[in-house]
Amino acid sequence: MTSVWSDYRQRIQWRAGLHRVLHRGPQDDPVVDGLRGMASLSIVLFHCFYGALFLLKDFDRVSAFAAQLPPWLGFLANTDKAVDVFFMVSAYLLGSALMRETDRNGRIAARDFYIRRLFRIYPLFLMGLAVYALGNPELAARNLIYNLLFIDNFQMKNIIPVGWSLSIEMQFYLILPVLMAWLMRMPGQGGLRALQGLFVLSFVPVMGTALLYPVTYETPFYLFHPQRVAPALFLDVMYFQTHTRIGPLLLGLIWAWMRHRDAALPVPPARGITWALGGALLAMVWAYFPVYQQDSWYYQHFSPWLNLAGQILHRNLFCLGVLLLVLLVQAGGAGAGSARLAAALRAFLAWGLWRPFSHVVFPVYLFHFPMVLIAAILTFQTTDASTIGMISVSQLLCMFGIAASLSLVLGVVLHILIEQPMIDAGHAFLRRRSQAPGPTDG
Repeated sequence: MTSVWSDYRQRIQWRAGLHRVLHRGPQDDPVVDGLRGMASLSIVLFHCFYGALFLLKDFDRVSAFAAQLPPWLGFLANTDKAVDVFFMVSAYLLGSALMRETDRNGRIAARDFYIRRLFRIYPLFLMGLAVYALGNPELAARNLIYNLLFIDNFQMKNIIPVGWSLSIEMQFYLILPVLMAWLMRMPGQGGLRALQGLFVLSFVPVMGTALLYPVTYETPFYLFHPQRVAPALFLDVMYFQTHTRIGPLLLGLIWAWMRHRDAALPVPPARGITWALGGALLAMVWAYFPVYQQDSWYYQHFSPWLNLAGQILHRNLFCLGVLLLVLLVQAGGAGAGSARLAAALRAFLAWGLWRPFSHVVFPVYLFHFPMVLIAAILTFQTTDASTIGMISVSQLLCMFGIAASLSLVLGVVLHILIEQPMIDAGHAFLRRRSQAPGPTDG
């Protein structure tokens, strides 16, 4: 026991840990850092926005709050798409790693992959379960097994509020080594074509689910409120389910394939600024879509069938737009116009602000909810939500600033104390296992 504790203490390195959090190393991709850092902050912002809706409670006050948002903040209601960006980046990083492993060793060591994932995720995850269980111990005890097995998104039995998305990732990780091994055995462009076909097919389960539950597209989204239409009728079938979220994960693998397998080939966005503008248009349309503004053009001409199309398309096409821009940046552009645009986007993604939120993204993601609560108490100077008549934009942004700062500080501490030591312990375990002598005859 003493040796275990001593080994753990040696893995805690405050100075080196802080340096890694704040400074990008030569092996770190600024594009990935930027995307992941922005996604991390966007999730905190989204839950501050939803926290404001929760505090206001009443449907009319929620509507008034949404109506007062200026056009430049119209993306607030859609920052939940940052989860889809997380999915895409995660699939890109792990898909790339498995491709490199296959090229290096000729095969994928699936068991080692799963061990690395468990050391990376489970320690902080178990801590998260314990922290959030304090709010409702009886409910947490009933739901514990679903969370430990990462199937809580199917059963709607979350303990950690964002646990459903972690479960989707873990389910994806379960099949990823087998999927990548199959794809990489295909000759030529077969693997990429298969991924593109799977991405096209990913629209089908979204459409099928919506058609099975017509309330999801026949109801204007702003009416999903406890005083109007139960939000669970949408969330439980469209929002939390793995089969409705698979598209961004497949896009991440397409990204990995195009960067790793076909790095010598001209990637489509490098052909010119048209691709960049198309990507920006896709991303902006779905980032600013007016889902909460009752008086918007969309609801003045509301059509269930148009809404169905939006439900089917919006997440996949948003991430496709982001991917087109990312590929342009990584390719460096082609021609003066697209090269300048690629350089500008790369400089923005390399901005130092994104780095710490990217590096400690997992603890920030798991534990930002309590920080949002603390930020709300500090912003409104009360623990009694009934005393809050209306929430201004400045108060919302103040709450976000406090929540993001607190989440980052806590994330850094948890990263240095728990996350990085356990990642290192996982690598050490695999090294010892690879060096252990095999069975001998006799």
